[in-house]
Amino acid sequence: MAAALPLSRTLTPRERAVLQLLGLGYDNRSIAREMQVSERTVKRFVTAILAKLGLRSRLQAGLFALIAASAPGGGEFWPKGLMDVAEVADDDVLAHDTGGEYDL
Repeated sequence: MAAALPLSRTLTPRERAVLQLLGLGYDNRSIAREMQVSERTVKRFVTAILAKLGLRSRLQAGLFALIAASAPGGGEFWPKGLMDVAEVADDDVLAHDTGGEYDL
């Protein structure tokens, strides 16, 4: 399921951006709005990402993005702004699931 080459040589910068947004759970419409492209363009990016990484679904791509971000050196994969969004999303999920307390 993993790419043999580093993502920077496997995916274009725009494909990496789409993959990052998939990892945050964005749908095609949200990705299109964020990147200021059409939904059709996003679909093409997703198709290319799946083919290049040998993945079968958007879910696999999103999980791949999260794994890539958490791997050693993964901070380079996630731009600072997106990493902040991911951390806030995690905090919101934890607060919701535990009634506002972090009893993990």
